[in-house]
Amino acid sequence: MASSFPLTAGALGPVSNLFSIVALAEPWVAELDNGVFDHFHPDSRWTLALNAVSLVFGVLANASLLANFTGRVSYNLSQAISIGSFYFASILLLSIIGTTYRVYLSMIDRGLEVEFSQGYWSAVITAVLYFLCGLVLTSNEIGHLRGFYPASFILTSSQRSLMLQILCIIVWLAGGGGVFARIQEYSYGDAIYYCDVTILTIGLGDLHPTRDLGRAIVLPYALVGILILGLVVANFRSLVISSSREMRSLSRVDQLRRRNLKRQDSEVSNEASFHLMRKIHRSAKTRDMWTVLAVSVVLFSIFLLIGALVFAKLEGWTYFHGIYFCSLSLLTVGYGDFVPSKPGTKSFFVLWSLIAVPLMTILISSMCDTIIASVVYLTTKLGDLTLKNVSSTSTSDLSRVVLRRMTTDLESRGRYQPPSNSSAMTRTLNTNDDLDRENKEVDRELMLINAIQGILIDLHVNRNKKYSYEEWNMLAQTLDTQFHWLGSDSPIRFPVDEPALLLRLYWNSLNEHLRNRRRWES
Repeated sequence: MASSFPLTAGALGPVSNLFSIVALAEPWVAELDNGVFDHFHPDSRWTLALNAVSLVFGVLANASLLANFTGRVSYNLSQAISIGSFYFASILLLSIIGTTYRVYLSMIDRGLEVEFSQGYWSAVITAVLYFLCGLVLTSNEIGHLRGFYPASFILTSSQRSLMLQILCIIVWLAGGGGVFARIQEYSYGDAIYYCDVTILTIGLGDLHPTRDLGRAIVLPYALVGILILGLVVANFRSLVISSSREMRSLSRVDQLRRRNLKRQDSEVSNEASFHLMRKIHRSAKTRDMWTVLAVSVVLFSIFLLIGALVFAKLEGWTYFHGIYFCSLSLLTVGYGDFVPSKPGTKSFFVLWSLIAVPLMTILISSMCDTIIASVVYLTTKLGDLTLKNVSSTSTSDLSRVVLRRMTTDLESRGRYQPPSNSSAMTRTLNTNDDLDRENKEVDRELMLINAIQGILIDLHVNRNKKYSYEEWNMLAQTLDTQFHWLGSDSPIRFPVDEPALLLRLYWNSLNEHLRNRRRWES
């Protein structure tokens, strides 16, 4: 509620503003001539006025939400403005939608051939999205009032940047719609549909540039739009999916740790506890990845099937043809044999495609982490078995060898050579006890330096390395402590960058040791 809900509102808010602009720019009722569009029936002044007021409140709600994301407006003030504005904008649109529907029925009674335009259906979509945004933010406020989290959105700077990127793609669509509506003489709703199909690289072909100016502009427009969309999709995957999966994994690991800690027998060895903690991490990570895959498959399938049902009903297709159209659209094949032809279908397609892209991203990401990763692992193992005699040195081992050779070569060039009269550089030891202590101190320093050198190589070669029990035990002996691997103070309780952690601990130990030795010598 502290992170996912604000992200949802921040993503749906700009999309709802886009549809609200379409609802204001395009009249809501179109008159036909033998089933073919003839002209738009002009909206009344009060309809335009209320529609404009609704757009203003929708933009105000999103501006307040964005100001909250950037920290320019306090949480409580922003929530009051955003929630109130979203609900008020939705109510205004619903009122004029109902009134326009009655006007539509009266025109049919007079024998006129009419249909609702994309402006009307965009208003319906906008009213629903505004209400959802208000509902999501209300739920977030309830969580704050119940004390689950402080008066702030629990978002990282990268997640806040994602909201700005979503706003950029919406502005790019809205601006492109205005340009192509002017050049190609499309209605604004058709121009938005054309820009959406172009940026998503679907290319259905029902709308295409017919003038050289339009062909010249669409090339840079599509290129920039695809780049912005790719940035949004990439950040959506890395921030939304990865961060939520990490939070679930941490929660799952801590639950399993506490459960095993209660069941643990006092006679269980320390090494067994270490390996049990490692097993808990692996099992939790594996379970979470497959759970995300299952959830993403279910959500994507539901979204695909519902979308196919809506398209089939609106266009008069069979349900199979609806699934065929949705599948080809998501795969960006775009044969063009089935295309949206009615205003309501085009408006719904714009919304459906903008939501389908993140869902498709979630599905592909989950498959990469599970099924594809398993296939890659199996093929790698098969390659190791079949090509075992070709090369036995892995890339990681080769990197270590090269790094060691380069380090040795560089150190040998500037290696310090002591002067011949070394007696002036050494301290005279008076007793055998001092000599033994000196040797022990030197041995300890060499051990710490060798450990740090190995960790530095790991940082360059494999930052995600997980150290063995023996390596952690050596660290514990160096620090003169004992780790409780299943306890709340376990250093591997949560997934951490172990090379960086061990380097810091060894470095602190060496620093403290040298300070103590200096005091002893003085």
